[in-house]
Amino acid sequence: MSRIALYTFGILNAAAKSDELADFRAVAPAVYGEAERSEGFIAHAVSARPDLYGKSRLGQDFGPWGVYVAPRFYQPSGGDDDGTMIATLSLWQDTDAAWSFVYGGLHRGALRRRRDWFKPPEWPGYVLWWVPHSIVPTWREGASKLEALHDDGPRASGFDFSHRYDADGQPDLPPMLAVRSA
Repeated sequence: MSRIALYTFGILNAAAKSDELADFRAVAPAVYGEAERSEGFIAHAVSARPDLYGKSRLGQDFGPWGVYVAPRFYQPSGGDDDGTMIATLSLWQDTDAAWSFVYGGLHRGALRRRRDWFKPPEWPGYVLWWVPHSIVPTWREGASKLEALHDDGPRASGFDFSHRYDADGQPDLPPMLAVRSA
């Protein structure tokens, strides 16, 4: 049985530890907690880290999730890692479960504030793809699939919620569009 991997990526307006992002830091633990309690949630890479609340650093090893890497869109302004990149990597039962978390609850409220916290992106903010039950997706895979989504558009190998694919690689209408076309 396949599962959905969800990789998100953004660049903060300031360093993660700055006063400007105090609200962002304050809400993050609650959002992670809500994700873990969400129906259809399986796991996320953060659980492989000993410090859930600390900022991930490039090159940090997440065990089976691989080494924390950046997509090519990230060009740190100070040194190898200026503390402004934020990425998440998680596993979900299916696309609907991931969608329900992303656009519901605390995360929905956080999304409304993304312009306060993140630079406007010139790339997709996330990518979804199916992985076999026995596979743990890696940071490198997520960054690569986000780049491919940006370069080539949605494909069965990497897509967004508006252009979904099922586990067999076939186009899959989101529930709200499937109802309209019926």
